Order: sequence, then C-alpha cells, then structure tokens
Amino acid sequence: MSTSGQNETVRSRSVRLEELSANARRFWADWQQQEARLAALPDAVAFVTEANELLHRHCPDVVVELDGQPADGALVFSANGMLSSFPQVLSLTATAAEATQRSVLCFRQRVGASEQFAIHMNGVDLQVSDILVRCEEWQGMPALEMAFAAPPSAERKETAQHLAIIMLDHVLGEWDSVVKVGTLDFVETVPSDAVPLHRLPEKLDAVWKALGRDALYPEPEWEFAAYQCDEDEEAGRDALVLLRNESANGLLGRADMGWVVSVRCEIDGEEALAAAYQLQDELDAEAGHRQQGIITLSVTNLTRGERTVFAATGEPERLMEKARELCQRFAQLKPQADCEYDPNWRHYRF
Repeated sequence: MSTSGQNETVRSRSVRLEELSANARRFWADWQQQEARLAALPDAVAFVTEANELLHRHCPDVVVELDGQPADGALVFSANGMLSSFPQVLSLTATAAEATQRSVLCFRQRVGASEQFAIHMNGVDLQVSDILVRCEEWQGMPALEMAFAAPPSAERKETAQHLAIIMLDHVLGEWDSVVKVGTLDFVETVPSDAVPLHRLPEKLDAVWKALGRDALYPEPEWEFAAYQCDEDEEAGRDALVLLRNESANGLLGRADMGWVVSVRCEIDGEEALAAAYQLQDELDAEAGHRQQGIITLSVTNLTRGERTVFAATGEPERLMEKARELCQRFAQLKPQADCEYDPNWRHYRF
C-alpha cells in the first residue's frame, strides 16, 4: 500500500469518530433550545416521544428514555442492545455535561429485579422466577444456558424466548448483557445448577471476577505470554507468533477501554523488525498516557511477513493521531493503522 493509501485508512477512521461527536453535539445544541418546553410536558410518554424525535434527527440508531418525571428525570441513552450503536451512546453521554444539568446515564442500567419483576407480551406473562439460568465460563467469557420452569407451548415458545431476552437486558443491564455475555442458548431441560433470572447478576459477576477482570489498571512489569500457530496451507492458516499482555486481562470489558487501535507493518528483515519494535514502543507509551490505554497484543505473521500491534484505549482520537504520525515516520514499513470498537476484546481472546 502506498503512503497515500495508508493516510486514507487512518483518515477514514478518524472521520467516523468525528462524525459520532458531531452528531452528539448537534443533538445537544437542539436539546438546549427545547429542554424547557420538554420539561413542561404533562407526562413521561409525551416527553420520551418528543425527545426521541429530536434525537433521531442526528442519531437515528439510538434512543433516549426517562428515569423519573419530565421536569427533572434522568436521561438514559440506549443502543437497544445493538453493539454497533454503542459508540454513539458513549459520545452522547461524554458531551452531555456541556448541555444539561440533568443526570445522564450511559446505557440501560440493572433494575435490581426482585422475584416480582414481570413482563407481558402477546398473551404471554413471565416473571423472573419463571426463567432459570446457568452461568459458567466458556472460552474466556460467561456463557448462559436459559430454560423455563414451565415450558411454554409450541405456539408461544418464540414469544417467551423474546420476552426472556428483554428481561435479561433489564436484569443485567445493557452493557453487561451485550459485552460480558459470550453465548446464550435456550435449553429444554433445566440445568441442575441453574438459578432464577433475578439472581443472575451475582452469578455473572462471580464468573467475571474468577476470570481475573477486576477493572484495575495493572502495575508495571507486565506479564506477557507467547503463543504460536503453525502454518497449514490446506486449512488456509498462516504461521503466527502472538505475544499477549496477560496483565491487561483485568481491563477487558471496561467501558472506557472499548476502542482498539492497531498498526500493521511489513517486515522484510532484521532492520525492518527493529523499526517495528521501535514503532510499538512509541505506540505503547502513547497508549499508556494517564492510564487511558494499554498495549494488548502483537501478532507476527511469518507467512506474510507482517507484524501488527494492538492497543485498547478510551481515547481513540488521540491514539489514532499518534498512529497517523507513526505511519508517516516509519513509512519504510508500509504501515497501516486501523481503529475498531471492540469492547469485549475479540482481538485479544484466542
């Protein structure tokens, strides 16, 4: 790839981040003009309806809900469980303080459900005690098996499962149900160690803690582990050497570490490899500034002669700016920078 091609890759990602911020600021500018009128509306339904009409002018893929009364209730921004829209929710809440004195919440929160929490839809009534869940670790993430205490009839099964997922989002909260749940399967037989749905948060938190994810930034002298994958032409698999920062594991799932910036370089000899190491050191230093990010993984593709370094960050604009600079300074490596929203670190788990 030419230098101009590299810059276009970085620029296109930066434009996406700038677009999210611009959408949010345009919404809040409109909100400041309309907030007094909305606060005077007679009920929450009217407030939410008009607030969403305002929001969707600029951010059509997210919603705003009201926790409380129109006069002073908290605004809750949600992506309706769609991971692709999470960055827009984050941008809206990050810029809220400039525009409103109201409390603003990022994503739907856990409701603290009791045994009486229930939902009705299309003739189906479900309480949390009707839904039994097993939670255990599978491939580095919590995995759920969900069953019904009294199996629904065939014609109501799909509705019941849909209701169960809605209740799951409320019980766990939007972030945990999307980011921290690796798999969800409905099963016919109730697992022996299943618990009622309202007790799932404590089980999920226990599994998450057992996986070593305490959300604390690691102390210096990080631990790295090397992994190797042999080439297999028939399977289409390249020869890889992976160096993973095991100390970063505790930050996986933290809402302010959801962006991943990567830089891929072409390696054609010892001199190029040394330059790639220097590039990584500089990206590492920038990522770790004020503990706002961390190097997570480097992958050397021996088959293709490439090396890619990954860093999780809560400040993607700043780290991408550094990536742009590095692409220019190390042009001999034909580097390519990228930025992806990856809150449960798919790049890291293998």
